Amino acid sequence: MDRKEYINYLTETSDMVMPIILDVMSESSLNIPDLDDLLSFLSRMRMNRPLLKPTLFRLSYEACGGKDFEKFLPFAAACELLNISSYQANASFDNKLGVLSKKEKDNQVIAAMISRELASQLASRLKRNDIDSGVINELCICLTISNLYIYKAQHYDLNVLSVSNQPMFEKYISDRDLFLQDYHTRCYYGSGIFSGQVALAGAIAAGADEKYKNSLREFGEIYGTALHKINDLGDFLPGDERNGKQYQDYFCDFKNERLTLPVYELYTRYQEVYSKMKCLLNEEEPNYADVHGLFVSLDVVDTVKKIAKGAYVAAKKSIENIPLSEHKRGLLSMLSVLKSNKYYHRASM
Repeated sequence: MDRKEYINYLTETSDMVMPIILDVMSESSLNIPDLDDLLSFLSRMRMNRPLLKPTLFRLSYEACGGKDFEKFLPFAAACELLNISSYQANASFDNKLGVLSKKEKDNQVIAAMISRELASQLASRLKRNDIDSGVINELCICLTISNLYIYKAQHYDLNVLSVSNQPMFEKYISDRDLFLQDYHTRCYYGSGIFSGQVALAGAIAAGADEKYKNSLREFGEIYGTALHKINDLGDFLPGDERNGKQYQDYFCDFKNERLTLPVYELYTRYQEVYSKMKCLLNEEEPNYADVHGLFVSLDVVDTVKKIAKGAYVAAKKSIENIPLSEHKRGLLSMLSVLKSNKYYHRASM
């Protein structure tokens, strides 16, 4: 499976999954217009976009010899709905998607909890497809573990890795290794475990043996953790918006003083630039092109690239024991985002 074939596979999988999510949301309408709109908002945003979690599940399933992916479509959709649930909660915690007032925050958390329950309902639909109850239970445990660690990661974001958490912040400033350890844990909890459990679920659904299950779980964990670190660059590297009006979520981590790796690098190595960026963003009409220009003039992106390159090598090695097939090649194509992605390209523009 070359890059073009992988993109087609990703698109095909996404197109199979989204109608299921939209249907379950429609079926579960609360007849409360504001809340129903909130529930479906992120799902509508995800339409016609690549859905990595369902695709990772499918690739892992088929790399282990699974032949009837359609029977497991409800679980693939559940993986994406859990992903949406995490976005909804994060919108409340980080003032994203224009969520600012107490009522908006409360409703966003309510929407997140409802979406989580709908994900469980989707997983339970596997019973209709004559899937063994033991397999269904194992798959549901994968969702539960993922959700548990998503909120452990939120704890790190809100209460540990924060510039405003002065006792820890001072420790991090004097001990880079301690920061990198806690930052890695936050990314591992937030995305690594989720991707690992999704890949593991694919192996479970295919009836794979333990060595394949462990290999795919490890692959997903390394991939998801590294991708989380790369995505933290997105706060500083908007797309076309950098030349005009700011998209509402860019620079959110910076403004909220979340201690991501880019923020840490700015504060510890480029204090003058950090202060200047902060002043620019506090202006009544910030020039976002100037903020972008300041960031890309530094070597912060190169620091992230180096970490991601190491993760690429480790993830590739983790599935050496998986027999070569078009689906294993698909996993390697998915992994290529660690070496080349939109944020790296935006930094060079």
